[in-house]
Amino acid sequence: MSMVNHNEESVFIVIGANWKDGAWATPAYVKSQAESLQNAGWTVHFGFVDDRTSLRGVIRNISRLRHEVLKAKPALVHAQYGSVTAAVANWIRGSLPLVVSFCGDDLLGTPSSGIVWRIRERCARRIGIYAGRRASTIIVKGQVLLQALPPDLQRKAIVLPNGVDTKMFRLMDRDECRARLGWNKKSKIILFDASWNGVSEDQSRKNPGLARATIDLLTKSTPDIQLHMISGVPHTDVPMMMNAADCLLVTSRQEGSANIIKEAMACNLPVVSVPCGDAAERLSMTHPGCVRAYDAGALAEALHRILLAGCRSNGRVQLIRQGLTTVNVAAHLINIYKNVQEPVSLAANPIIYQS
Repeated sequence: MSMVNHNEESVFIVIGANWKDGAWATPAYVKSQAESLQNAGWTVHFGFVDDRTSLRGVIRNISRLRHEVLKAKPALVHAQYGSVTAAVANWIRGSLPLVVSFCGDDLLGTPSSGIVWRIRERCARRIGIYAGRRASTIIVKGQVLLQALPPDLQRKAIVLPNGVDTKMFRLMDRDECRARLGWNKKSKIILFDASWNGVSEDQSRKNPGLARATIDLLTKSTPDIQLHMISGVPHTDVPMMMNAADCLLVTSRQEGSANIIKEAMACNLPVVSVPCGDAAERLSMTHPGCVRAYDAGALAEALHRILLAGCRSNGRVQLIRQGLTTVNVAAHLINIYKNVQEPVSLAANPIIYQS
């Protein structure tokens, strides 16, 4: 594929998405990241892969996206997921540089039963690794994903968690938020991310059984506890829920870098989490809040202490200190994009994200 007169500040982002209600269902974090890139002066084009399981669908997507890349004339192609999404991005890019982001289960798999699903996810991982070997740079969302890469790919990988839109996820009045949501002002409310999209495999990864067991124990020591699930609600409603709640509980079996933890930090919502993904790193200096073992008793005790304290956390300050706003992450992405176009020493283009 011949690419001429391309825009040096233009990226073609490839994501898996379905057509829903007259529009592509783009993940919220991808939208937020794209807006930050656009605010920094970059042009962002989206390429949607709507079928990653059938050969006919994959071929159809490759054919369509090749034409879209030719029309857009971007400087590079960025796959915002591994597996077949990354492979499609590689097959449509022609001679353009490729960046691949691994986000979580595309490397770690999904904790689901059944041999068919296990075979499928192993194949998907191998396909993603194939694409990663052809990428100029690999981005992973956390250290656990870096360690999941083969050694040869680790050497060209950068750890860069998703950033949070701190204008959207901001401090709001608790009582006003509860009134708008219809929540009781006197109840102690624990939030839990039960699965934004309702996919059964995703729900299994979130480990709701442990969350319910934790709340059952907590109700023995703390009266009037309510567990509110974040599931099937517009992403724009989540900041209001976080400002209305008393604490976020995370029990995921695995994560790359849980966006929900960083979003809670931006709202100063205390977090109690199991040691999944980079939770310990994100919450190391955030108080109140803590990381506990996969044990309902330990989690319930931690929640009880936070509810007794009855205060918000310092999460927003810590999130900003860690450089995990969408503005900072976009600046780092631009640094990566420029480097893959004209490779230079990273010392000349310092990494903005700081752990």
